[in-house]
Amino acid sequence: MSIKNHSTVSPSRRRPFSSPLQSLFQFSNKVLVALLTLFLLTGFTLPNRVETGHLIITVDNINRTKGTIWIGLYDSADNYLIKEKSILKKIDVTQKGSSQLVVDNLPFGIYAVALFHDINANGEMDKNLLGIPSEPYAFSKKPKSKWRVPKFDEVKFNFSKDQQQLKTKLKKWWD
Repeated sequence: MSIKNHSTVSPSRRRPFSSPLQSLFQFSNKVLVALLTLFLLTGFTLPNRVETGHLIITVDNINRTKGTIWIGLYDSADNYLIKEKSILKKIDVTQKGSSQLVVDNLPFGIYAVALFHDINANGEMDKNLLGIPSEPYAFSKKPKSKWRVPKFDEVKFNFSKDQQQLKTKLKKWWD
């Protein structure tokens, strides 16, 4: 004769008792682990935020009260002195002495400035028969030689502040 055990375990006794609060903590831990895993898989990268600032360019030694000062701002040696690849700004000249131009929201980085006073307002840097500039010009730094166009590396500067001043002084080639 066989004896059968007819006892059944109620469903509530099969699992340990869990309160709604414990379920919430288990769910929160799973979400936290998933987010942490996602963060680790993305290589700890946070969204890139490009820092920008305001570059204040001061142009000194303006000797004529006519024409336009053209300012080219270049971000690399490859783009240097290529008009189409510059941030091009202008100042209409109405007084002698100094003038300022502000470039807003400029991303931090390495730049070079080249500018000239277009006295006759023809939109070009005028040169004599030998190719020597006949209109005043300046760069972000003083070039090593006036016998050639300066290289980007000679006149580059680091733009890294919320508000940064850059002082330039117009000069003629023979100065």
